[in-house]
Amino acid sequence: MEKKLKYKSTILFIFLNMLVVGFTESMKGVFVPQFKQTFNVTDSSIGFMFSIAILGYIIATYLGGILCSKLGQKKVLVMSLALITISYFFTSISKNFIMLLVFIFTSNIGAGLQAISINSISPILFIVYEAILINLTHFFYGFGVTISQSFSGMMVSRGFTFKQIYFWNAILFFIYFLFSFLIKFPEVKTEKRSFSILNVFKNKLVIFFILAQGLYVFSEIGFLNWFVNFAQYSYNFSVNRASYYSSLFFFIFTIGRLTGGFVVHKLGVKKSMMCYLSMALLFMWSGYLLNSKFIILISISGFFFSIVFPTTITIIGKVFDEDTSYTMGVILSFVSGVNMILNSIMGILSKNLSPYIAFVLIPISLTISFVFYIVIFKQINKEGRSL
Repeated sequence: MEKKLKYKSTILFIFLNMLVVGFTESMKGVFVPQFKQTFNVTDSSIGFMFSIAILGYIIATYLGGILCSKLGQKKVLVMSLALITISYFFTSISKNFIMLLVFIFTSNIGAGLQAISINSISPILFIVYEAILINLTHFFYGFGVTISQSFSGMMVSRGFTFKQIYFWNAILFFIYFLFSFLIKFPEVKTEKRSFSILNVFKNKLVIFFILAQGLYVFSEIGFLNWFVNFAQYSYNFSVNRASYYSSLFFFIFTIGRLTGGFVVHKLGVKKSMMCYLSMALLFMWSGYLLNSKFIILISISGFFFSIVFPTTITIIGKVFDEDTSYTMGVILSFVSGVNMILNSIMGILSKNLSPYIAFVLIPISLTISFVFYIVIFKQINKEGRSL
């Protein structure tokens, strides 16, 4: 009974951790107008900022996979909380754009370490009802994002600065860092041997997962980073109004996460993924092409985005049952690379063409992602694997 109780507290800790991370990590998009005004920078500089952030995430997820295999997920998680706390504090006192870039970079290293530690421990921790619990884990992240979008939009409209809000975030993470020492993680066998990235890429499914998930992640993160800017400059929305639709997307997204695990458990992985991705494409393309009067359709598409990332983590855990932490770290690193490249392209397009034209990159990427998921399921069936 004692072991079960410890696992329950660990699961609760992970749920709350994802809530806090989602709340703090997703504010950058709302702060874009303030960043531009405070540091006198353009959209291309903002695109570079997002790329730097993603580069930090790439480094962390690759090295995090190795560190989790050698040190265990608990130590990596504690390290990540300390790094995020320090980074948010220095972001709150940033005096120029270079300083902002440095500490957004380091905060994303912390976020990447945290992501790989939680995603790689989840298949071990959630022995029963895996799809449900992993979707619930990411539900809390989405719930944090939803609160964040409405909270940060409201605070900005009331005259609060990003520096003030990042200082509060630093305090929040410091409290959570102290709390992390009280949590027990399940024992996981650590590996002292070296790992080879070339061996990982011998399996072509790794490449398919990188492309499918990378394009999907850009669609989700690109929306988070660029939607407020897109709605402001394309439709002359206020920050508060644009944040409302962004918040609505993630509120609906969160409902999808809450219910999605049960759908996957009932319908199966393949059928659920194909259905949700198809509907996400329908609503995203419709909301974009029908302009401001139907922009709510983009928000509604959030429901169908909801299960894609956590269900993909479940699939990876089942397909790569050896060296799971390292393989997942490699995949997530390259996924972040795809995201970084596309975010940079989006910043360039937004500056040189228009935010409206640039935003089309999101539904296009989601469409190509859907094609690669079809390829993945065909390859899994061909190899005779069961999901």
